[in-house]
Amino acid sequence: MERTDKTQTQARNKLKAALRDRARAVAGEEVTERSKLGDVAELWLRELRSSTKATRTKQTYQESWKRDLSKAVSALMVRELTVGVAERVLRTIRDEAGLGSAKHAKVVLTGIAGLAVRYGALSNNPVREIGPLGASSKPRQAPKKLTEITWDDHLRLLAYLRADVRAVRNDLVDLVDLFSAVGPRIGELLALDWTRVDFDASTVALEGTVIRVAGVGLVVQGHTKSSAGMRTLKIPQSAMDVLRKRHAEAAGTWVFPSSTGTLRDPDNTRKSLRRVLAGSEWQGLHPHAYRHLVATLLDAAGLTAREIADYLGHAQVSMTQDVYMNRKAVGGAAADALEGLRQRPETTG
Repeated sequence: MERTDKTQTQARNKLKAALRDRARAVAGEEVTERSKLGDVAELWLRELRSSTKATRTKQTYQESWKRDLSKAVSALMVRELTVGVAERVLRTIRDEAGLGSAKHAKVVLTGIAGLAVRYGALSNNPVREIGPLGASSKPRQAPKKLTEITWDDHLRLLAYLRADVRAVRNDLVDLVDLFSAVGPRIGELLALDWTRVDFDASTVALEGTVIRVAGVGLVVQGHTKSSAGMRTLKIPQSAMDVLRKRHAEAAGTWVFPSSTGTLRDPDNTRKSLRRVLAGSEWQGLHPHAYRHLVATLLDAAGLTAREIADYLGHAQVSMTQDVYMNRKAVGGAAADALEGLRQRPETTG
């Protein structure tokens, strides 16, 4: 292979580029400005699948490409992906599927364009030049979502659930009670098995989360949302009493199993809670509201932001401070603070 140009340096650079491109072509992964974005996306998705990202994250991005981006950009050549084109595509997704879908699509499109930059097919990443996507120009009527709850609200809610046949049948009472004591992500609590409950030490080890894998079903992902989420918590004694009672009656592995004793689906559990609370003052209650509640209660009890972040499993204290107000075995002070509240009567005046 040889290349010529006006100067020796220019010829050498051109030869290096040609050798690089030939190596890529031999590997079947040549990316040029004329490559189709669909082909580049397939390379990016292959890298994604072999990465160390969480299984749920991989699924989310693969679904985003297939559902929202593939039809819109697959046939475009790399050189046709401009800032204007990318922005129009993402804003259309925002208007038709919602802001959340548009944000996921932006991450995916950024990654695809970034791969093209690495191969020299683009000089810069046009998706990075797009500003905030903002609110949809066609706002949809979103279902009511209750994301905050007070302690008195919780006490009345427990009484409401205990009196509701569907809530008892769907095993929601103890689940909601544990939300108020642990403040977990719902997938973390549903992944809890009896081997991770230490009754002598009054601790629970949150070391995984339940996710649904396409073609496989429900599995426990062996890590939580972040490394900080892998935590062993000392929890209030009253919450341990709930677990002791459940353990005495348990016939299987999981602390909160499905009706057939298998892993319980977080999405179905949220749907069950929504159905039971439909038409009540707690309509639209999202389990994440309890993470806010626990953070608020612990802040009022005088715990530091670091202690609260550790209890909730946040890597960054700023997340706890900005949004909600683990290191390893934590929560002694948190358990004491929550215990005082949990000893109050379950109904209010």
